[in-house]
Amino acid sequence: MTDPTILYCVGATKAGTTWLYRYLHDHPECALPAVKEAHYWDTFDAARCEKQLVAFRVRLREMRAAKVKANAEGRGWQVENMDRRINEMKALIATLEGDRRDDSAYAAWLTGGRDGAKVVADVTPNYATLSDEDLVRMRDLSPTTKFLYLIRDPLDRLWSHIRMQARRQRQDHEEYAKKSNNILYRILNRGHETHILERGDYPKIIRKLRRVIPEGRLLIQFAEDLFTPQGLGQLCAFLGIKPVKAVVARPANEGPEVAMLDKLRPRALGLLNEHYEWVARNVGPLPQRWQDNLARA
Repeated sequence: MTDPTILYCVGATKAGTTWLYRYLHDHPECALPAVKEAHYWDTFDAARCEKQLVAFRVRLREMRAAKVKANAEGRGWQVENMDRRINEMKALIATLEGDRRDDSAYAAWLTGGRDGAKVVADVTPNYATLSDEDLVRMRDLSPTTKFLYLIRDPLDRLWSHIRMQARRQRQDHEEYAKKSNNILYRILNRGHETHILERGDYPKIIRKLRRVIPEGRLLIQFAEDLFTPQGLGQLCAFLGIKPVKAVVARPANEGPEVAMLDKLRPRALGLLNEHYEWVARNVGPLPQRWQDNLARA
């Protein structure tokens, strides 16, 4: 039996990675862990690892509470599902806490118990921020590793990321729309929240990926095309699996819509103009949504 293809989806943040995870999770030829973002490759630093472990332990407690509730309400199918999720989270925590010198424990966690699958995947957008050396280590874990980088219209991605940040940081007394626009204002005028821009720096990230990942093992795909039969066909051909109809038609985790202030939009487009033009020159013809926003810039 041949080893499965290991797919790393390395972003971009707010570019459809949750939708992709669900699509592959439900695909009959794939077997994905119950944890979408493993955060293995970006937690070799001790402090960062401990921070991630704290977050995972909180999620583990939530899973156990959900299992108790499901059991009390007689939802046996959900109890079984929660058992799987709990066991995989416990195994991931043990992997992060254990010996990580040769990455064998991670490989066992990712591929274990998934016999017969053509593809397994770790969908962690933060991996796009890793160094060349870390990406090489990921690449060399297996000769079957492949990398996918989803890119979404730069303005749409930026605004979606900002709104996610606003939802996470908002206090009870703060208005969601106002906080979102305040974050954009700080990015444009004060150089704050630089990580939001870094997660969508397509020229920098794509150059890095192309330096490290051989041709044929890297796919750069427009998120807008992913939800079309042609886009799914391209993805599935890259992974060596058959296209199947998606259960969920549109992206997940988009959050409530909030209008960007008209006075901020032109400056945001100006900030991102280079990204539009670079992608057009170096990746391929821009989807219509990209073309429309580029024309406004």
